Order: sequence, then structure tokens, then C-alpha cells
Amino acid sequence: MFKSLTILPDPPSSTTWWRRQQHRVRRDAYFDTRYLHPEYYRLIRGTIQSLAAEKRVDLLYVDGLATAQYVESTHALPAFLDIHDSWTLLLARSMTTQKRKTLALRLEAREAARRERALAQHFSLVITNSPVDESVIKKLAPSVTTLTIGNGVDTEFFRSNGRPIETTKLVFTGVLDYGPNEDAAVYFCESILPSIRERVPTVEFWVVGSAPTARVRSLAQRPGVHVTGSVPDVRPYLESAALFVCPLRFGSGVKNKILAALAMGKPVVATRVSLEGLDLREDHDLLVADDAASFADQVLHLLNDGRLAEELGRTGQSSVRQRYSWRVSGQRLDEAVHALIRTSG
Repeated sequence: MFKSLTILPDPPSSTTWWRRQQHRVRRDAYFDTRYLHPEYYRLIRGTIQSLAAEKRVDLLYVDGLATAQYVESTHALPAFLDIHDSWTLLLARSMTTQKRKTLALRLEAREAARRERALAQHFSLVITNSPVDESVIKKLAPSVTTLTIGNGVDTEFFRSNGRPIETTKLVFTGVLDYGPNEDAAVYFCESILPSIRERVPTVEFWVVGSAPTARVRSLAQRPGVHVTGSVPDVRPYLESAALFVCPLRFGSGVKNKILAALAMGKPVVATRVSLEGLDLREDHDLLVADDAASFADQVLHLLNDGRLAEELGRTGQSSVRQRYSWRVSGQRLDEAVHALIRTSG
């Protein structure tokens, strides 16, 4: 329950040529506004400072690395940052998996490491979503205090309503202008789905999520592929699916899409990188495959073995409810907040 809510404006959509050059010369992150939009930058920092004083705030909770710029070096209050995923790790994996090592990407990776290395200077605690991301932050900034609190899912919201299942429908969800999700959708259509449809021609692959890129939208031209764009509710798509697939090849952090699918009792086939930070058991809660041929085989295995699919959906759902409900994650966050307040006096 919040005592008050202040909605801050988005950054302006355009800026001057000179400000773009300042931003570029200083090699700031794409989300930095200090030089691109200096008036906006000062407005947001000033608003946060004023609200903290007016509301007699005891602790600042900062959500995401992009928001950190507005409180760094200006607050006397204890503050902690929920970084979610390591930006450094994400970029490193992007360059490795996609073999993209352009100068721009190298510079962005350098800036990511610099920003994450400096976190200890500004925050009393840094929270990540997975131990893998936490280990990267600790390596970059050994003095920073870190904590992993895995993502949670609303297990009451993501619950089956008894809709009929389409026995050859595969679903993948996500924000589709996010590099790892875009790559996963394209990779599945190009390298995995043809082999599946060769043996089960009626299989359909549904890509569900907002902001599909041109590459993702073009997938709908392929036989059996549907790209929905933004939808008001992903649950009907999940519930009607025979399987949920997560063919991510790179990325960081915990994948809530898998938790949501399992919470609804869906059998899942995923890559190992999709499962980092999740305490889920291979061949018990879900099936795992890391190359295209194996992934196709695992999907076909479940399409042909309804009993196994049902069993995986049941055990996966049980694991998520026990370990990843909002209640469990919220309790860990609450404990971290109170501990920080106590140690800060």
C-alpha cells in the first residue's frame, strides 16, 4: 500500500544536434539524460529530492539502472538499487552468441562495466534477480553489498480457468524488441520449427508480446507462425497452448515468462540459459535442450506423450507455487529493507 504516488514525465522524444554530440563524446549509456535532456535530468533529480524531504523518507528504493542516474551522488539517505539483470553480462552474451562485436557494442559494453563497477559508491545494497548476475556485479565491484531475490509470479492471477487446449499449439511470450526475445523467436522459426512441422505438420507457433520488431513481424509469413503483437492478457494464449517454449540463446536475469507458464500448469521446453537463477529440475519440472535438433526432439516428445506433458505441468506448477510466489519474494525483499534501515541507524 502506497501513501502517495507521483507520476514522473517521460524524457522528451527529441533533442538538439549539439546535445547528441555531447552525449556521444562522453560515451554515456543510451538511457542517460544528463546531456541529451539536461532540463529533464535536473527536473527529475530535483523532484525526487523534494519528495524525499517533504515525505520524510527513510530509505530510497531505486528500480533499474536507468533510474539510478537521478539519485547518484545527491542523497544523504540510505538507498538500494534493484538492478534486475547485469547489463554487462547481457552485452557480453549478446556479442558472443550473435557474433556482433561492432565498435558501438564494444563501447556500450565498456560503459556498462563502468556503471556497474561504480555502484558501491552510491548504493548501500544492490539486488539482482539471479546468482549469475550477482556474481558478475561482485566481480566488477567487490566492495558492494549484494543480494539475490528471485522474481516472483502472481500464482493466483496465473491460474487455469479450464479453457480447452489446442494439442499442437506452441507459445512463446515476451517483449519482442528486447534482443534476447527477438533472437529466440527468429531462431525457433528458422532452426527448430521446420523440423517439428516436418513430423507434425499441424503444429502452430504463436509469438505473443508487445513491440515486435520488423524481423519478428516477418515471421508471420511462415507456415504455422502467428505474431500477435501486444495483447491485453497473455493468459488465454498460455492456457490454450499444448506447450510453452523458451529457446533463448543469451540474456541475463530470471525469466518470468517461464514462471508464468509453469504457474498455469503448462509443460515447458527451455534452454539452460533460460533457467539461470531458477531452482527448477530438469526432467522433473520441465525439459531442457540447448541445440536446435535436441529442442525439436523434446517438443515432439511432449506432443506425442500426453501423460508426460501433464505430469511436467503438474510438478512444474507445484515448484513455482512453493518457491516463486509473490508472497515468498516479497517476504525476502521486506526482510532486506528492514535490515538496511536497521544498519543505517
